[in-house]
Amino acid sequence: MKQKSIKNIRQEFKDNGIFYTPPALAEKLKSYVDFEPKTVYDPTCGAGNLLRIFHENVKKYGQELDGEQLALIDIPNFKGYAGNTLLDDGFKGMSFDCIVANPPFSTKWNPDKLAEDERFSCAPVLPPPSKADWAFMLHILHHLSDNGIAVVLEFPGILYRGQREGKIRKWFVENNYIDRVVNVPGNTFEDTSISTCIVVLKKNKTTTDIIFEDGDKIETVLRETVEENDYSLSVSLYIYEEIEEEYIDSLALENEARRSFLTRLKKELDFEKMVCQMEGISIKPFITAIRRILREYEEPEQRAG
Repeated sequence: MKQKSIKNIRQEFKDNGIFYTPPALAEKLKSYVDFEPKTVYDPTCGAGNLLRIFHENVKKYGQELDGEQLALIDIPNFKGYAGNTLLDDGFKGMSFDCIVANPPFSTKWNPDKLAEDERFSCAPVLPPPSKADWAFMLHILHHLSDNGIAVVLEFPGILYRGQREGKIRKWFVENNYIDRVVNVPGNTFEDTSISTCIVVLKKNKTTTDIIFEDGDKIETVLRETVEENDYSLSVSLYIYEEIEEEYIDSLALENEARRSFLTRLKKELDFEKMVCQMEGISIKPFITAIRRILREYEEPEQRAG
């Protein structure tokens, strides 16, 4: 039997509606986890790729909407729960050292019965029904231990969209939960043609600064600066391509302009000389008039001499 390639497996997952995180992207998310966690949780675990990259001794927890897919996950130390993560929290009352997630982007959800849910009641408003992105972020924050870290791949719209999402984003910033925001351009990883972002959450930050990252460019930004930008977390606001200003030698430009003027003047005088010769008249009165004009621009000391 011919072994399936990674590409074929990915396509099979897509055809069956199973969410798949490319291994390279999973490793990128894990790279921001700066300690060895004892417990790891993925609230939308799909095929389990984000959990699979952690050591087999780490206890792993995952929730997946598709129960059949969940049953296929074969990972050491794994405990799964089938159900809608936002409507049916399978790990209620638990907190985790590390949370890694790649939740569905801007999916609809029904917050009507969740206003009093402890995962969402802490926020100033509920996320809009048309976009559940910040609902997943609130769910993740709720399950994060005080000394833990969450690394979440999200749609960039959560960084700048306003109204309810803007209020929730402001709340996250003011409560010092945002540790880092990373721009991930489209096609950086296989199967990720659209631009995405990585948001790192912590509850135990020692400063209020936020780190912004775009490729090899990293900037540590004061919270006051983020406040001045109306709590937007768009990476492009804080990391931008520096355009090197071209040095302009104004004196050289002026000298070049003068040389050009003298060249034109010489041609005009040659033309006038030719016309005078053709007409049989003297060019001297014209030259005298030019000299009279030039004397007006001579330096005072030259004229005095």
